[in-house]
Amino acid sequence: MAKIKNTEGKKLRTGYTTGACAAAAAKAAWMLYNGEKVDEEIIVNFPDKKKHHLKLESAEMDDDAKTALVTIRKDAGDDPDVTDNALITVKICPILSRKITDSDFTEDIIDSAFVVRGGKGVGLVMRKGLPVPEGKWAINPVPRKMIVDNLASCKFKTAGLFLLEISVKGGERLAKKTLNPTLGIKGGISILGTSGIVVPYSNKAYLKTVKILLDGAKLQKISHVALCTGGTTAKAISKMYPEIPEQGIIRIGDFISPALKHASSLKFEKITVACMPGKLLKYAEGHGNTHAHNVKQQFGPLAKFAEQLGFSGETVNRIRGSATVREILNFIKPDPALKMMNDLAGKALGNFLGWTGSSNIEVVVFDTDGKTVTKRSHL
Repeated sequence: MAKIKNTEGKKLRTGYTTGACAAAAAKAAWMLYNGEKVDEEIIVNFPDKKKHHLKLESAEMDDDAKTALVTIRKDAGDDPDVTDNALITVKICPILSRKITDSDFTEDIIDSAFVVRGGKGVGLVMRKGLPVPEGKWAINPVPRKMIVDNLASCKFKTAGLFLLEISVKGGERLAKKTLNPTLGIKGGISILGTSGIVVPYSNKAYLKTVKILLDGAKLQKISHVALCTGGTTAKAISKMYPEIPEQGIIRIGDFISPALKHASSLKFEKITVACMPGKLLKYAEGHGNTHAHNVKQQFGPLAKFAEQLGFSGETVNRIRGSATVREILNFIKPDPALKMMNDLAGKALGNFLGWTGSSNIEVVVFDTDGKTVTKRSHL
């Protein structure tokens, strides 16, 4: 696999998407079904027209049952992907047309047709606004095209109607560690990928998911959305605003600026940003991406701000030497601490307005116990 460098200059190995693995297994299974020999590796055509060699975990042909089964172990490279090492299996066998369901996809290849179906461990889309229509298996368009292109490159010694079923061992368990439950994908993981390649520590996929969630909330006519930095703030905001449905409470991680800009472009009536004091400080300083790799927590500006607010020299020095915002709030008296949070929230709102031009944004700050620290808006 190719290598890229992370922010520290270390070379990291790229990996393969679930879609690429499914396409590789499908090609190998169809070759077996047609009586061809399959080696330990299969050559797969990728969307960029390049060819990659993917290693097979197992491959078998049951001539009596007329069924080919091929399994590939997903290699995500150095990306911390929950599906790394997952076993992805493709089964190919004949199927009767009356056995086709509304959840299946049908792909015409050469002079045959393939019913592409999600097996055990692959999710079913239960919500609008995703790349796959509601009610269909969570097998995205590019992986399906990769399957079609790779099968089309094979020899067709037989013709007819065939089932091509993709399953993932433990997929339902793995899905609970992904955004699938929030996205409305039930029962397993998704077969994903736009390039076939997993880039280590890439934030693009997460940000794309955030935008998809916002698009979905708009399609469902949700008027008030909450952009939350994590689980604690999401839980706290659902208690503060029980009228916001689950689909309207979206975890944005570190992507405050792009998430706000996209939400603003969709013209929601109200946008709530829910965060903790540490993120609030970064928002107040104008950082659009708050990941620690991009923004080191520095308390010099906060100390200067505290000095402007009239804090004592001793307190200002303690702020400057602190390790976390939480530590600072523990030694500042409640009233001055609240004033500081209120003023920081005001500065954050000013930045939000500058990024989006929208005044329908509020910011709510929670502590680690989910209790409200402060709440401010332009409304």
